[in-house]
Amino acid sequence: MHGGSLSQQTVSAPGYYGEAMTRLGPEELAGRTLRRQFPALPGRGPDAVLELFDRLGPIQSQVPRAPFLAASSRLPGVAYDTVNNLFADHRLVKTSSLRGTAHTSTAAIFPRLDAVARALRSTQARQLLDLGRATPEEMYAEVERFCTANWRPRAEIVDHIRSWLVERGGAAGTEAGPQSVIWGHSGLLRQPRDTHWEHRTDAFHRTASAVLPELAHCGPADALRDLVLAHIRSYGPVTRADLAFFFGVRPREVSEAVSAAGDAIEPVAGEDGQNYLELADPPTDDTVTPGLRLLPEFDGLLLGFAGPHRDRFCSAHELSQIWAKVNGLFAPVLLQDDRLVATWRTLTRGRRTDLEVTMLGGRPALAEDRLSDPVRAVESVLGLSITDVRVGPLMR
Repeated sequence: MHGGSLSQQTVSAPGYYGEAMTRLGPEELAGRTLRRQFPALPGRGPDAVLELFDRLGPIQSQVPRAPFLAASSRLPGVAYDTVNNLFADHRLVKTSSLRGTAHTSTAAIFPRLDAVARALRSTQARQLLDLGRATPEEMYAEVERFCTANWRPRAEIVDHIRSWLVERGGAAGTEAGPQSVIWGHSGLLRQPRDTHWEHRTDAFHRTASAVLPELAHCGPADALRDLVLAHIRSYGPVTRADLAFFFGVRPREVSEAVSAAGDAIEPVAGEDGQNYLELADPPTDDTVTPGLRLLPEFDGLLLGFAGPHRDRFCSAHELSQIWAKVNGLFAPVLLQDDRLVATWRTLTRGRRTDLEVTMLGGRPALAEDRLSDPVRAVESVLGLSITDVRVGPLMR
């Protein structure tokens, strides 16, 4: 990891930023984020994993194994049962929350995600559904009532709400988008049909307050303020655009949350001309030098930032090889110290699983034996045995 002293300057910056402030270069920006993303946590048990997820914040999780790999890439050696049992016990929870997308968080963070996500879902319900005489709030109250006693499959939830809307002069469409507005309510927890959280689509849903009755209520303004502070603590320095993207809110709401945080947040400038937000008291805990780490799909080193700012750890050209904008998919990636250098995938045929690494264009291939430690971390957290590792250049 590069030291911040190489790219941190103090410059005159009058006006909003005061008479003088620190101007951060790309190496310092990357270094500050990595110090947050790779904390030196003792142990590999449940408490360490929960502390890690508290530090990382919500993890985008439409790929079921992503939260497992987020854990192993930061806590190499954590075991499959450790992460899987945290899901089974609902100490880690998966919900449809930010931007209507599946995210994993600790149960303690969930009420804030729900509070922020409800406003977006209500707007989408008005746009995509014929609510008749019902309001979005009334419809989602009925969703929660219906899902209180049992885990419900998505089709059952949609059928029930479709009938409920018809009784009120409305109608729900048959397309996937309108249906997801119903079953993707942020007040529901998600669960797969069996115990394999790393493999299965979590297509069963239940009211969060029924599963976790001790959940605290949180208002949307306070929730967004707390989440903004947590996001800067996890990914900072970040821009206001990064925050608006990540939480799926309007710039005005970000500005209000930043103002509500008061002196806890301070502005810093980048050598790239961007204005960033940083904690007035940034984390100083011990951290580890990442070395080589196999990161999951949709990793926070990319998704913690808005689209134009996702080149903190790779070039714009390399980003195009990771991020397929046409369908929004992000490949799992290999981190080498402070740069993303490759994509990777597992290939399973019968009982054999291989791991294939594709170097980003122009980068020299890594020796396969250098990947032994990160491969062991993946084996441990996914409970599998990798037969062979192959490293090759980008295929054109």
